[in-house]
Amino acid sequence: MSTITNYSLMFTGIIQETGKVYQVSSQGLGCELILDVSDSLYTEVEIKSNISVNGRVLTILGKEILGEFYLLRFYLASTKVAAQYERQKKLNLERSIRLGEEISGSLFYGVPSGYCQLISKDNLSGGGIKIEVLWKNDFVQYLDVKDLVCLDGVLLIIRDMAKLSLMFDIYPETVNLTNLVEKEIGEYFAIEIDPMVKKIGQILAKKLS
Repeated sequence: MSTITNYSLMFTGIIQETGKVYQVSSQGLGCELILDVSDSLYTEVEIKSNISVNGRVLTILGKEILGEFYLLRFYLASTKVAAQYERQKKLNLERSIRLGEEISGSLFYGVPSGYCQLISKDNLSGGGIKIEVLWKNDFVQYLDVKDLVCLDGVLLIIRDMAKLSLMFDIYPETVNLTNLVEKEIGEYFAIEIDPMVKKIGQILAKKLS
């Protein structure tokens, strides 16, 4: 178990909150993203604090309550990512770890290592789902069964692997708490691997180049 002793932007991938896109509007070369979140999350976070939105760390630039809507404002440099968010009914949210919090397990930075494509999705008994994703990336060779990764910000364990694909069993609780079940075949997840594995992969790739 580790204790966070600085303000590094780190996340666990354990999703307890989702939000909805309230508005996306052009702003400069990017977009302003406004999310409607729960009143509890709205109260808990502050302007300039950070949230993982579908696995991507964003800084809260503003807060506003409009009637029944609890709104958080962000800036997105990528209009493509904004368009992806607009297509989803809900977005996976996680606030960054606070100073002094004790955390067990892996930690992530909220910076996607890439994007993987959903190529198979099947229902499991009890309400879970089984998915397979295709990830054409050199980092795959450094992963193994039982390793932890985040898909759209959600912590998952690799159940099985093929040459360029990863397979996961997603439990009913995770299905209910996140938006993973919304994805259709051919759509993409943001994927983030363990930062230590990523760093080792980068070092080895550099030595071999």
